[in-house]
Amino acid sequence: MELKCDFQVHHPLGGASYVFEHDLINYILRKVKKDKIVISIGAQPNSSPHFGTLCVFSLAFSLASLIKSKSCKEVEVLFEVVDTAPSKTITVNGIKYQMDLKESNKMSESMNDFEEILEYYSKKNNIKYSIRNQNEFNGQEEIKNILSNIVNHEDDVKFLLDPDNGRLRMRCSCLECGLVDKEGINTVIKDNIIESFCPNHGEYKVDYMIESNRVEYNTPLRNLVRAIMYGIINDSSSYDYEIIRITGGDYAGFYQEELLYKASSILGYEANKLPMIVYCPQILDWSGAKLSKSLYVKEGAYQYLPKYVINYSYLRDKFGINGLDVIIDETKLWLNEPYRLFRNYSVYYFIKLFEERYNNGIK
Repeated sequence: MELKCDFQVHHPLGGASYVFEHDLINYILRKVKKDKIVISIGAQPNSSPHFGTLCVFSLAFSLASLIKSKSCKEVEVLFEVVDTAPSKTITVNGIKYQMDLKESNKMSESMNDFEEILEYYSKKNNIKYSIRNQNEFNGQEEIKNILSNIVNHEDDVKFLLDPDNGRLRMRCSCLECGLVDKEGINTVIKDNIIESFCPNHGEYKVDYMIESNRVEYNTPLRNLVRAIMYGIINDSSSYDYEIIRITGGDYAGFYQEELLYKASSILGYEANKLPMIVYCPQILDWSGAKLSKSLYVKEGAYQYLPKYVINYSYLRDKFGINGLDVIIDETKLWLNEPYRLFRNYSVYYFIKLFEERYNNGIK
């Protein structure tokens, strides 16, 4: 089968692109009440950042820069490091245990790339940034009451957050070896105590009202806790800033509607007080599926594509760090002409952008 293309880019309006065809920034500024804005991004540092992550991060800095230019507000970017994601998984007696990234040298290797990218985007946009690990996030005082509320409503939300098994995937790793019951098979949450089992060191308990910094979550629960915490910050006069989230478009729609907004409503948190989420367009392969880092790493997919659209290390090898300028220019365009933001982009769209810039001798 031969795929043909006329290289004409169309932007048919639909959904949010109708509403925000010409302006998004003023809408955001009307919603934000405080004088400081923090734009939150997150990622698992388990490899060099893949192309979609490069776009998410660039969109965050581009948005911060544009808000700063159109208002008197102070703006910075916050990178929430998901260091509780799995580094490796083992099975003991039929139960899956994971070793977190924070226990692995793999994370420190990958973080060098993340920090290099953040520094470059920061300088290009004249925007400050900070980095926060999960134990710092969970160490915030409000987290304890959020967790207590979730535990008290476990029967109401567990099938929303884990439809297959109905488990509240709140867990703590063993202090001795770092292993954690990935699916919560032998984890019991009662009152303030998380009781768990390590195949190497036996039973252990964590009181999350005392050691909330040790608590870990699966992705839907982490998404819920983070959103509620941000909402509390935005609504509280004790904090001098508000948070806006930026994440990939694959988390939009049904995922947030069912697993975030309905769950937060059950817990008594108003959806209107949750943080605004700006979704970064997905980068798609030839078939319309999301370009996947894990497929490339685990299964050798995308052998037909130039490697520089897979992850940052390949892009840097091909073009140097200045290759990120192609992505920066594009994310700025999405915000200046926001009808471009509310859609997805084929990987070939970006390949053409790189070819045009570098074949024309632009460095």
